[in-house]
Amino acid sequence: MEFAEAEAFVFDVDGTLVLSDDPNAGGGLEALTGAAAVLKLLRESGKPFACFTNGSGQLPAALAAKLRLAGLDVSDDEMLTPPVVAAEYIRRRYAGDPVLAFGNDGVLEPLRAAGIPLVSVGDATDPGVVLIGADPSFTYDKLEAACRAVWAGAPLLVTSMASFFASRRGRMPSTSGAIAAGITHVTGAEPVVVGKPSPLVIEVLAERFGTRPDHMAVVGDDLDLEIRMARQAGAYSVLVLSGNSHESDVALTKAEHQPDLIVPFVGALLNRL
Repeated sequence: MEFAEAEAFVFDVDGTLVLSDDPNAGGGLEALTGAAAVLKLLRESGKPFACFTNGSGQLPAALAAKLRLAGLDVSDDEMLTPPVVAAEYIRRRYAGDPVLAFGNDGVLEPLRAAGIPLVSVGDATDPGVVLIGADPSFTYDKLEAACRAVWAGAPLLVTSMASFFASRRGRMPSTSGAIAAGITHVTGAEPVVVGKPSPLVIEVLAERFGTRPDHMAVVGDDLDLEIRMARQAGAYSVLVLSGNSHESDVALTKAEHQPDLIVPFVGALLNRL
């Protein structure tokens, strides 16, 4: 399959469509060259697309609004985050179980919208699931509650284990990954990732699109996130060199993990649609 033959498209956000001052806060977004034109062409051709970020600090609707302010035609339901995937995963696999979730409304609201019961740190005597999201105010009390829940048998979920995000200030650390790594260090439990590069992301998106993963194209700036996810799912993979990964990184990557296509920036895809 070639890029233009895909039935649906998935775009990373930071480093692919935009750069921002702080991806966690979504401030100061600047659309990258050609990003608006690519989305416009897909819209006109009737081909569906979604934007997926590993950031969990904001609600999808708030992120979509900021993308529109940056000049990108993205509707609220075309913007997805890991807590949306987490809500679907928990609803299917742990229906009715209370969840001890860490993060702000960007983490909590998608769970509430799915009807998932939440418990607070003080009431977390026997939570069914622990979900770690972006939580810049994480404390020792939260760490203790999470570890006690995991020790008691609760599965550990995390929105992202990425080490960092791309921004106009360069690399910025991922709080969810750092927190989950700390809990793993204490408990020995390996977290289930509900963000990129988890196959759960592609499963949820394919269902939304009404297609199969091998009929989708994934565009991103990170070999370890978008490209890895696409290759594992059988989707067509496009690496843009405007964010985290560079051509020198590709040269060090095993052939089976390399992208199907490399372009300098997302706008270079216009002549391939």
